[in-house]
Amino acid sequence: MPEISGKTIFIKLGGSLITDKNAPHTINYDNLKRVVKELKEVIDSESDLNLLVGHGGGSFPHPIAKAFRTAEGLIHAASARGFALCQNSASTLNRIIVDLMIDYGLNAVSIQPSACCMAVDGEIARIFFEPLASSIKNGFIPVVFGDCVFDDVRGCTVISTEQILRHLCNYIRPARVLCFEQVGGVYTSDPMLDTEAQFIPEITVENLNQQELDSCLGESYSIDVTGGMREKVHQLLEIAKMGIECEILSGREGYVKRALRGERGLGTVISRHQHHSD
Repeated sequence: MPEISGKTIFIKLGGSLITDKNAPHTINYDNLKRVVKELKEVIDSESDLNLLVGHGGGSFPHPIAKAFRTAEGLIHAASARGFALCQNSASTLNRIIVDLMIDYGLNAVSIQPSACCMAVDGEIARIFFEPLASSIKNGFIPVVFGDCVFDDVRGCTVISTEQILRHLCNYIRPARVLCFEQVGGVYTSDPMLDTEAQFIPEITVENLNQQELDSCLGESYSIDVTGGMREKVHQLLEIAKMGIECEILSGREGYVKRALRGERGLGTVISRHQHHSD
């Protein structure tokens, strides 16, 4: 296990933040450029900060994975074709993001989950994490992504960025996990569709009512093949159980910088214990 000095933060860029979810294979360049620029400013000013970046697939692999039911495995004659198209689409988006990060002077390195993760029945079972740890230790920014991977039971499946981050927390312990999304936190229902949706400032492992959470994160949240908001929160709660604080927050202007510099409570905080604000 390589010793990583300084502070490591895992960040996730939501697919709906960096792509246009309603237009297949369309990047939201305004958001993506702004986020990358903010990452660069923070990296330049905080010398002891290590970053690992993960990103969702948005309008790149999701429509393909949905059409071919890739998450369910090699279930029909066209499944292999679906996997190939889905993997190509996910890694195409990743190359665009890494390319932009490099243009902005960040030493980003693409790490392809389908080449280093194996799943068993839809869950990551094995992960070859050494290249990731080594890249962080040596001052690079590894960039992982939600991907389709091979599966010992199903033949193949789809794994979310959050699931990858959760597994990596077992090997590389981050100070925080920050998920920047189009929606600025967790709400009682999808705020894009429901004007009555209530913002939830904090979710903790100890006072979590699973039923309440399930009812709030119902099917209304924009469905993606990795399970939408409910699955995100579930994976982040698993990270919180390890004593690592997570936050789901907006990717709007200034938030990436503010959160990476230590501000908390900009969105929904997910942690092990309740924080009592003064």
